[in-house]
Amino acid sequence: MITIAIANQKGGVGKTTIAFNLSQILACRRNTTVLSIDNDPQGNLTSSFREDPAKLKSNILDAYDQNRLNPTQVSKNLSFVGSDIRLSAIAERDFQVIFNLKEALDGLKKRKSHGRPGKPGFPQFDFIVIDSLPSFGHLHLAALNAAEYVLIPVKPAPFALAGLKDLLATVEKARKYFNPTLKILGIVINQVDGRKLIMEREMEGILREKYGDLVFKSKIRKRVCLEESPAFQKSITDYDPKSASAGDFKSFTSELLKRIRDDRK
Repeated sequence: MITIAIANQKGGVGKTTIAFNLSQILACRRNTTVLSIDNDPQGNLTSSFREDPAKLKSNILDAYDQNRLNPTQVSKNLSFVGSDIRLSAIAERDFQVIFNLKEALDGLKKRKSHGRPGKPGFPQFDFIVIDSLPSFGHLHLAALNAAEYVLIPVKPAPFALAGLKDLLATVEKARKYFNPTLKILGIVINQVDGRKLIMEREMEGILREKYGDLVFKSKIRKRVCLEESPAFQKSITDYDPKSASAGDFKSFTSELLKRIRDDRK
């Protein structure tokens, strides 16, 4: 299983939008199974998958309370684990709770796949996408501990660099103290408005100069259709397949998969 935590300690950078669409687009690939996890007490990813989050059957709290997960199937290749405000209580627990999410995911690896004749030992999920909350704490560290890769969305706006610097420092500490194999998959420039062209180009230039190839070539533009689609529980590629945002996400996903393939050679 390839586990990707989508993280930024700064809010409003579009983590949930990326988690939702990336999960859906990956699941549309042939023979690719995906688990999408909402690790944020706000439950925005949960609302994107479920019209009525109150009817949530699979909760991430099971991982922290019982070291297990029981995902709910959304479509043929996509499953989901949601969250609600009760998850915020994890911040009050002992530090050791940060290891429970990884243990729960490791438990999934031991399960046999369904519907794959001749491959009884195949992992049930090829990709796990974790949507993290926009703050430092137990839940944030749990995601970093469970992940193989970190994907970092940033807005081309003032103060973006300061938040990015803090996150990269946290990733380094996670590597040092509990997850030495954690890698940064890349930085994706998200919510490109276009109406603040000079400022956005300047910020993009600074990001690319400072972080080089770590920054994805693909960018994701801010469009109304992209904001509307989760309300209908649809990815942007289903909701408005001919839109610029759909094209952005297809390009971004292709680049992400290439980075993973190159890393695993």
